[in-house]
Amino acid sequence: MLEKILKKTANFSEKKPFVMVAIVLIITIFAGLAATNIKTQTAFEKMLPQDSPVIKTLYEVRDNFGGTDVITICIKLKPSDSPDKVEDIRDPRVLSYVKFLEENLNGIDGITKISSPVDIIFQKNNGKVPNDIDTVKEIYNSLNDEEKSEVFNPEYTMLIINAYTDAGGDQNKLLRVMDDVHERIKDSPTPPGVEVVCTGTPPMRELLYKLMTESQSFTTIIGGIGVLLILFLYFRKPLSTIMPLIPVLIAVIWTGGAMGIIGIPLDMATAGIGSLLLGMGIDYGIHLMHRYNEERKNNVPIDKAIETAVVSTGTAVFATTATTVVGFLALVFAPLPMMANLGKVCALGIFFCMISVIALLPAMLIIEERYIIPFFKKTK
Repeated sequence: MLEKILKKTANFSEKKPFVMVAIVLIITIFAGLAATNIKTQTAFEKMLPQDSPVIKTLYEVRDNFGGTDVITICIKLKPSDSPDKVEDIRDPRVLSYVKFLEENLNGIDGITKISSPVDIIFQKNNGKVPNDIDTVKEIYNSLNDEEKSEVFNPEYTMLIINAYTDAGGDQNKLLRVMDDVHERIKDSPTPPGVEVVCTGTPPMRELLYKLMTESQSFTTIIGGIGVLLILFLYFRKPLSTIMPLIPVLIAVIWTGGAMGIIGIPLDMATAGIGSLLLGMGIDYGIHLMHRYNEERKNNVPIDKAIETAVVSTGTAVFATTATTVVGFLALVFAPLPMMANLGKVCALGIFFCMISVIALLPAMLIIEERYIIPFFKKTK
């Protein structure tokens, strides 16, 4: 049964190579469009079992009491050449800045509450910012030890503002909230000698999102370049170097499309899928091309060489793919959702690599030998 399917595929590629290429390209275009629907997942709770009492309670707390994610806005001293720089975080200019920033951040959609331990200074001064640092020190010294430890650090170089957000696992909302926070901090009148840095879970998720998207492109490009170099050293021909890689790259796009359609998110586990598939899927193309070249060296006609290469390597590749897919699908039963996602994506990716190589590479070999090589010979 399998051999019959492989023979028909080889015969179709040999007789209608351009049609086969067109079919693959159409599928790839649709897959590329579907890949734009991939959601990025950086919420730590989404990477844990959703039926866990800990996670269920977290969602209940959010529903009843608002956001549980806190953006910690750290206001601290920094080196400055300004003669008017702030040298003590208790400076009234810093406190005025805190009050301004609290009021400004309160208007952001997605921020449920703004608070700072410094607010106690305002409360004890009738809701106003003290006019001089001596008044600030006097109020501060009147606090108990526990209150003092929360307002300023021991060196008087740092204080914090806490911004609570209800973005939760909504990645797009989180990024919008963080963009608004960064924008309002950027436009605020920061005193000289003071810098503002956001930390906490939401900023870490924002950073994780940026690193995942960057690493996905970077690792795929680096992997592609490395594979190309090895293929060139093996085949010694520019065209033969590129051809085994093209079906694998197409399989990567198909995998992205499947992720967008099925709803598998891009997370810490699946971010490197491009380079993984390049490394694992390129074997199929190398085996098929190597067998085809062997047949052609023995003066086997093109149609027979393609059929032999596809049937002989295709059978082995199918068995290899089946065992690899089963191995990856075992991850689907892992308790961690992101490990299950990795298993699904790798299984789909390897399967697509097999299909893409068997369908597309023979057609490309036919086009190369019947059309491209004769064309270049005529131009010489």
